[in-house]
Amino acid sequence: MLTIALTLLTLAPDDSAAAPSEDSETKEAEEWTGTLGAGLTTTSGNTDRNSLHSQVDAALRLEKRRYSLGFDWQYADEAEDGPSELLERRASANGQVDFFLDDKSYLLVNADVETDHKAELDLRYTAGLGYGYQVAEEEGWSLSFEAGLNGINEQFNGEEEDSYLSGRFGYSLKRDLGERWTLSQDSEIFPSFEESEDIHLEVDSRLRCDLSKNLYGQFQWLFDWDNTPADGAERADHRLLLSVGYSF
Repeated sequence: MLTIALTLLTLAPDDSAAAPSEDSETKEAEEWTGTLGAGLTTTSGNTDRNSLHSQVDAALRLEKRRYSLGFDWQYADEAEDGPSELLERRASANGQVDFFLDDKSYLLVNADVETDHKAELDLRYTAGLGYGYQVAEEEGWSLSFEAGLNGINEQFNGEEEDSYLSGRFGYSLKRDLGERWTLSQDSEIFPSFEESEDIHLEVDSRLRCDLSKNLYGQFQWLFDWDNTPADGAERADHRLLLSVGYSF
């Protein structure tokens, strides 16, 4: 399943099999949209501390397909009367392709890879297939639900590599709050079919304020829950991020 998922994920858009209608030509003419955001905090004096993060999200909506890509990176170190100490280093990348069956229903293939120094996660990658239902997809708000199967492989520091099959259930919500503010939340939960205690949850909540046509400021809360973390690590991780960015 992993090979099939990664293969489908790299497919280029090709709707040439069907005769193009006026609506499809309009959809095909659409371009990638997304955001580029970054944040930086630095202090010096008694303690030297640097904190950086960046994020990229992009999507392409065609008549029968939707392509989504994302990348996230966070880093922090601190020095106090000596060499700097690594506090945080986390990175993730994900991609998904949706194949619409009609205006609401779609099949999907997704893949994700991540690493997290603080959680002692050397590498986790997932890939899977599923079904989604688009409740709404309008200019002011959108909502969708998804369910499927994912193969997961994860390696924690000092522990044996673990691979298992899990379910995947999630939703994506986006809502405009007036002319400048936008609230969004994406959530995924992965319950293992092999070990009932092995459950992983990710929630990404954002409040964005448009400062101009393309510039924005954003507050973001990232919540991760791993019910079976590495030895000595906490189950829950909370990250609060402030950033400015550019939308395209």
